[in-house]
Amino acid sequence: MTLILLAIVGVVFLLGAIALGIGHKGWNWGTVAAGWLVLLSALGAIFLIAMLGQRERSWRNIIKTYETNLARERDALVPAGGSTLRPDATQKSLAALGQERARWQRVRERINTWRGRHWDNAAFTPPAQGQPASLSIEGLESTTLNPGAEIYLFDRRAVEEGGRYLGAFRVEAVDRNVLSISPLSTPDAADARLWAEPRDAVDVYETLPVDRAMAFSRTLQPAGGEAAGEGGAAAPTDPGTGVMPGQRRIDPEAMLKHVEERLEQVRLHDQPLGGSPQPPGARDAAIAAENGAAAPPPDNDGGGTPTVVEDGSTASPAAEPAVAVADPEQSDEPPRGVRWARVTLAADHDYTWPDGTTSRFRKGETVPAFPVDQLARLRDSGADFTSAWIIPPGLYWATVTFTQSHTFPRLQGTPLEFPVGATAEFDLDTARALVAQGVATLGQVVYRRPLADGYTALRGAGSVDAAGARLPVSARGMVVIRQILRDDIASILSMTEQLGQARANAFNELELRQQELADLEADEVEWKADVEAAGKVAEAFALRTEAAGRELSKAEETIVALGRELTAASRELTATIDQTSPAPVVPAVPGR
Repeated sequence: MTLILLAIVGVVFLLGAIALGIGHKGWNWGTVAAGWLVLLSALGAIFLIAMLGQRERSWRNIIKTYETNLARERDALVPAGGSTLRPDATQKSLAALGQERARWQRVRERINTWRGRHWDNAAFTPPAQGQPASLSIEGLESTTLNPGAEIYLFDRRAVEEGGRYLGAFRVEAVDRNVLSISPLSTPDAADARLWAEPRDAVDVYETLPVDRAMAFSRTLQPAGGEAAGEGGAAAPTDPGTGVMPGQRRIDPEAMLKHVEERLEQVRLHDQPLGGSPQPPGARDAAIAAENGAAAPPPDNDGGGTPTVVEDGSTASPAAEPAVAVADPEQSDEPPRGVRWARVTLAADHDYTWPDGTTSRFRKGETVPAFPVDQLARLRDSGADFTSAWIIPPGLYWATVTFTQSHTFPRLQGTPLEFPVGATAEFDLDTARALVAQGVATLGQVVYRRPLADGYTALRGAGSVDAAGARLPVSARGMVVIRQILRDDIASILSMTEQLGQARANAFNELELRQQELADLEADEVEWKADVEAAGKVAEAFALRTEAAGRELSKAEETIVALGRELTAASRELTATIDQTSPAPVVPAVPGR
């Protein structure tokens, strides 16, 4: 808009200057009009300059307001009069908040371990008829738990007797030693059946346990036998089945198989690939024999006591004994701890799963996660494919010997330096990267049983580490996954309903289009007749246009001839008038 006004003012000023130049020989209407136009253009220019100044002043106020708000939010500064700023005592800057967050994160990492408080022999009353669940902790007059705290409940009975993990709850209200609690996740039918059983003795924990290798090394039996209850007394069972009333019978073979799988994981923990498992303490004995020292006592997982460095690696004082290196990615059989494989189909194939469902795979399609226990079945069904094992990070570690000096930078502290000949253990990916750089040689590869963190399994892990770097793996807990699945189910049901409505609308639209097609086919005959009539009219119009053109040419020739006659007559008339009555002499213009 401003450019348009400037253009108008320029045009007005230009017209005034032209008029002033034409009428400069005397005061006439042209001179007066030119003066007014110049005056109006000057007033317009003054108005535009004032308007631009006002707009600039408004933008300066807006920019100053934004800068003030930015300083208040980012640096916790408020105006102190004029253009100066002063710290705000009621707020903190982003830098200060970032430091506090880092401090609280360090505190959280220190206390987020299996050192939390717990209470035994608490009575659990499940929610019923719209009333929240209740928890009564015996032996306490009052508890220090506050509303909003999260707790985890475990039945004190053995698994054979129906003891279960009851779930995670949030404290809603506290009345001395009686807590009103609600489940963290929406309960389903399985939770309702689990909570419906009597739970007179439960354990309450503030944090979930973190798995350790020693957790399966030894299990202490309760006093009075495996099925002993409180005080060593045997729990009442059904004489016919040996199962407590209201309890579901547990298959002992399934339990034994599960325990054996766990024990096998512990037995193979920290064992090298490409050879038979070593007995507990074998690696430490070999290292001690090379150094001429006594072997250290074995620990719970069969490994030695390597030096742990801050970057997550472990450095041993001497080189490991030579063991054949095995690459788990090149193994024909599924490596230890690997449950999924990446499968690429070489041809179209329809695969029927054990539950009866069928998946159709196309040529060149890649399945990002295929169960390894189904690979043999997939191959037996005639599928042509290639597969690659999906190895979780940290499942395999390797010993490397540095052939060149190498330094690892650290976020805090001095860099970690490894001299020539030093031996250290890294995860397999890091070890391969060092070998690819040409600074180290690869030694034996060992399997390490992954640790299970109950808190992470339930609630999930964050997407960034303590330093703020994004983690390569996103771990979602069961609570989040369960809610995601419920949201997906609701979304699918909604989409199904929408698709049904869209199908009905499509059929209605199809009927309308079919009726339109019939009408268009009926109109086609009339359109063809109209086209023929229009063609005839066009031909007649073309003939008429050609005739009119010829008439127009004749009329133009007549007009040219008459114009020539008019010019000659006018020239002859002018000459006659000048001879009869010559024009008077034009008087000179008087001087100014």
